[in-house]
Amino acid sequence: MAIILDILVEHLEEIEFLWSQRTEAIRSPEYFGHEIRELDARIDAHLQGLLVGGEHCVEFAVPLLAEEDRFMAFAGAWCLARLGLDQPLLDQLDECNLDGVTEALCHCEIDALEGKLNELYSSAPPSVASAIGLVLASHRRSPPVSRLSEFFEHDDPQVRRRAWETVSRSCRN
Repeated sequence: MAIILDILVEHLEEIEFLWSQRTEAIRSPEYFGHEIRELDARIDAHLQGLLVGGEHCVEFAVPLLAEEDRFMAFAGAWCLARLGLDQPLLDQLDECNLDGVTEALCHCEIDALEGKLNELYSSAPPSVASAIGLVLASHRRSPPVSRLSEFFEHDDPQVRRRAWETVSRSCRN
């Protein structure tokens, strides 16, 4: 089966657009549950289109990880994670849009990645480790508290924000 690369790019762009719409919708009282489920179905349909492309998606998804637009980074990361191509994703964490990548990892299965994520949480710089802590907490796998006090006192407000969000998500466990 021939893979039409332009179609894969279109699927990625649609995921980016629809996820931005979904993010707005879940924060708005103007949307009803059925409308959010419809967005989810459309996002899933585009993801299924990407899954057909398999490893052909890597050349398009990896560059998206560093996009300034967090929704583009989300689309690239979600694609890679759902394809089970975690190494290209994990290799880019120092240079990626952490908010987009973190959001993607918070919304997909991480069982195959959990060991690597725990290792990175222990050894990565605070910017990356705080994002990984948030991912682990989102999946009800509370990260070790050993680094949280470091994050709460960090100069980077994004690191502190992620630490507080990690604690809030861990409390729901």
